[in-house]
Amino acid sequence: MIVQIQISDRVYTQLLNGNKRIQGTLALVNPTEGNFNEHRRDWRPKPGTRYMRLPHGRVTVNEEQVRMNLHIRRDESIVPARAIEAESGMASSFIDFMEDFV
Repeated sequence: MIVQIQISDRVYTQLLNGNKRIQGTLALVNPTEGNFNEHRRDWRPKPGTRYMRLPHGRVTVNEEQVRMNLHIRRDESIVPARAIEAESGMASSFIDFMEDFV
């Protein structure tokens, strides 16, 4: 099946430059034609937000919440439980240090 997609000139220029992926949605007009609409996902921290990079992720602290994201591949040589334990200790120290200054 061939589907024709219409994209904007700006998206086309970004595709030619090939610097990054472009996220968006396809809106089909009919089963063989559609439009591509780009999404912009710019992460801008709120004022007062602090973050620290971890070996497998990041911890973010602000007045509303504390967030820790880890991404550990199963095929790494480290045991995932050990990485979680070690990096949560690092995150805990970072959070305690930040609360002294907030």
